[in-house]
Amino acid sequence: MTPKPKAPTDCETMEELRAEIDRIDVALFDLFAERLGYIHRAPAIKAPNGIPADVPERVRTVVENARRHAEARGLDPDLYGDFWERMVAQAIATEEDMLKPKAR
Repeated sequence: MTPKPKAPTDCETMEELRAEIDRIDVALFDLFAERLGYIHRAPAIKAPNGIPADVPERVRTVVENARRHAEARGLDPDLYGDFWERMVAQAIATEEDMLKPKAR
């Protein structure tokens, strides 16, 4: 049975704090992997519809959303905006690679 997550104020030792941070980090990577599944699916939808991998308006929206979500949670919008820009750039590169015709 998985122990119930502790609130930060319930952690009394650095070991407890670190265990909770590690638990959250694993959950974040699970979400990043789930997100990547959608990135991998995008080319199959984009290609027949003539949609390029890089859609600047969508990129702006995604990054602006990240900044807004960060700020609403008391996080640094510049840090998370930059992080999202990098993540989106990698997603675009992945999609572009998948959209390239395969050599025979």
